[in-house]
Amino acid sequence: MSLKGADELRSRLKAIKLTFKGYGRTWADTTASEMRSRVPVDTGRLKGSIRRKSATQRKAVVVGHYTANFVDAGSKAHDIVPKSKPRLIFQGSQGNTIFAKKVHKQRIAARRFKRPSALAAIRKHPIREAMIDRWNKAA
Repeated sequence: MSLKGADELRSRLKAIKLTFKGYGRTWADTTASEMRSRVPVDTGRLKGSIRRKSATQRKAVVVGHYTANFVDAGSKAHDIVPKSKPRLIFQGSQGNTIFAKKVHKQRIAARRFKRPSALAAIRKHPIREAMIDRWNKAA
């Protein structure tokens, strides 16, 4: 028994399977752009670090400086104590050296920008249109 149109169906199914690589690249670039426009800017280091790392057939990855997680999720109040020395030593804002036994870091409120950026990129570039175009061009 043979199925009429089996080759066309196979090519269309293969095209759908390959859809995400090109779409993922577009989505990741748009997400990175959205994140750069939404991230709070103090020095600009975090904003400048956001970029697309990779886009494969299975996933797309957008990366940035590790502090993006703290800005996005916030942090709890906590104390910083020295591990191996008797005191913490660091430079103050006026260039003076500060010695302390303990430093208390205040809570930082969450300023969400990662998920809203990803969702905005999906709204700008819906995947169904890319899949339909691939399906139609494959036959």
